[in-house]
Amino acid sequence: MTNRICQYIDHARRLPKTLSIVLATVLVSVFSILPASLASAATDQSDAATKAAPSAPKDSDNGVSGPVAAKGSQTQHSLAPALAYTVSLSATSTNLWPKQYSTLTAVSNQDVGPTPHYISIYDVTAASYIKICSSGTICSISATQPTAATHTYRAYVSGYPWVNPPANQQAISSPITVTWRGVSVSVTASPTTVGINGTSTLTATASADIGPSPFYIQVFDATTGARLKSCPFGTTCSVGTSKAVATTHKFLAYVSDDSTAFPPTGVQAVSNASYVTWTASNYRVSLGITAPTRSTRTLTAYSNTNVGPTPYFIEVFNLRTGARIALCGSGTSCSATVSLAFGKTDFAAFISSNSTALPPLNTQASSNIASATYFPIISPLDNNE
Repeated sequence: MTNRICQYIDHARRLPKTLSIVLATVLVSVFSILPASLASAATDQSDAATKAAPSAPKDSDNGVSGPVAAKGSQTQHSLAPALAYTVSLSATSTNLWPKQYSTLTAVSNQDVGPTPHYISIYDVTAASYIKICSSGTICSISATQPTAATHTYRAYVSGYPWVNPPANQQAISSPITVTWRGVSVSVTASPTTVGINGTSTLTATASADIGPSPFYIQVFDATTGARLKSCPFGTTCSVGTSKAVATTHKFLAYVSDDSTAFPPTGVQAVSNASYVTWTASNYRVSLGITAPTRSTRTLTAYSNTNVGPTPYFIEVFNLRTGARIALCGSGTSCSATVSLAFGKTDFAAFISSNSTALPPLNTQASSNIASATYFPIISPLDNNE
């Protein structure tokens, strides 16, 4: 870099004196700024792209929060028989991400303004009216949910809807269902045991491309609370991490708002925990899993060294409960068979001191994560449960 500055300054000397002084000053300033800028970019672990937060479309302005005085008191002079009411309900989207909006629109076949009737939109799932309109033929409102959910809606033409179903009901729409979709995320580390100053790569994987969503895949060091990477698009997000001392850290991934807080805001999904050990020793451990029955699992940890002559133990933990399920003070393997709880359960093994802490004290090696999912099936033919 210094040679390049000198070359530019040498060329500048051939210019008139005043101009050469100005040019040399500018060049030195520019090149002195560049290294700092490059260093800043190199340490930025977040993708530059950002997403705008979803905004609600404008609702119809004929909504009311209570009965309208003298509504429908006008004298009707038409000799034609009154039309029967009909009402329909539509949604701009029935499948979208949390925080995104779907506009629900109820349409009546006649103006309810001169009548004692109202158009209303009812959230069947939440058991509440979300919009009541006293006039016109259209009644609309934009609905959203902060997390994954499915809501069913109906529209009515009726008297003022104090209860559901409303009194003096004139028409009811077909139901419409809107789903704010869910997402899951997992995180893996490779390798899970590495030498001091070595690098482990953490990879978070979401169950869907989060590009069209307002959310990000984020990887955090849960031990320190530091965010390591934030990715706005795709299904994966990877980052390398290194430590200069012997230590074991826990890592988590989220689908959430773009947030450096730990845990982040707007969480839609949180991953399993993954542990990485930086060590000066040569211990290594892996974890295998087998299924003796549908509702049980056998976990077996394998060490590359017989822990008998050492001060260390092979330990296996249930990461869902934090309970230690196996402890072995000798040999190169350690097994336990457990009954599964409803849903997903993750397990990990360590070589460490005899410790029930998670991660255990004096950890020398961490394993891969082994997972099992159990959903009971109610059946008279099922004799294993």
